[in-house]
Amino acid sequence: MNKVIIWAHKLHTSTHSYVQNGYYRAFKDLGWETHWVDTTDVDTIDVSNSLIFVEDSVKRGLPIRKDCKYITHHFPEGELVEKGIPYENILKLGNYLPREEVHEKISDLAYWDNQTRTLYQPWGTDLLPSEIDVDDYVVFNPEQKKLHYVAMLYEQGFWWAQEFANIISKNHGVEFMVYTQNASDEENRNLIRQSFLCPDFRSDFHLQHGYIPCRMWKNISYGRITGTNSPLVKRALGDYVVFGGTPQTLYQNLLEAEINQSVNMREAMNYVKENHTFINRVNNLLKFL
Repeated sequence: MNKVIIWAHKLHTSTHSYVQNGYYRAFKDLGWETHWVDTTDVDTIDVSNSLIFVEDSVKRGLPIRKDCKYITHHFPEGELVEKGIPYENILKLGNYLPREEVHEKISDLAYWDNQTRTLYQPWGTDLLPSEIDVDDYVVFNPEQKKLHYVAMLYEQGFWWAQEFANIISKNHGVEFMVYTQNASDEENRNLIRQSFLCPDFRSDFHLQHGYIPCRMWKNISYGRITGTNSPLVKRALGDYVVFGGTPQTLYQNLLEAEINQSVNMREAMNYVKENHTFINRVNNLLKFL
């Protein structure tokens, strides 16, 4: 089996489409016959004997075939089993959280639950390893007058963003700009590299459970020192990220890290390059198919 079907949203129409695109690019780079099937405009691709990626919100019209294997996310496997798909042909994807560390460790921040056939791992950077130049990190520019926040804001995230915006406006005359699903991968990278600072804000639910956003891997791989308000993200990434538990301390610690270059960006970028691209994610999956 060397054919993969990404049964997906149109790119940029859903947050999850960026995850699907990461897997699409990784499989293609690894030499698989790779197809993106947009379910609002289904093409005529032969899906027989394929590995099919599907997420629950985009399962409409999903082909159910016993000669296929399925990678599912937030998808009740019973819907496939009751239609005759062997249980061993289904692998569930779950997000890495610290609580999943009770399972078998596969690689950095990746754990396998054999009982439920679930692989818990974080997302990754959109860049392939060959696209990450560890010498191309960004030197801080204190004259930059915009902070580009390319991410979704949830719940308390709006408060964090507003407080941070007030601080950088008052202290530096910097404007806080928010982008959600309207920036391409290339635009995303350019915006981050041209940003005054690069913080990430987690809401209460993410703070409690230790969710790691793809933003961390992307920003580091783009060559930027990145800050987090999550102690559990700091626990996972260690010296490769900056932590602050309030908007003021996150701002202060991130600014000091940029001015003093206290994060070794060559090491940080190499860490992501070797451990946290979608090539790593695919290679983990292939161990259990």
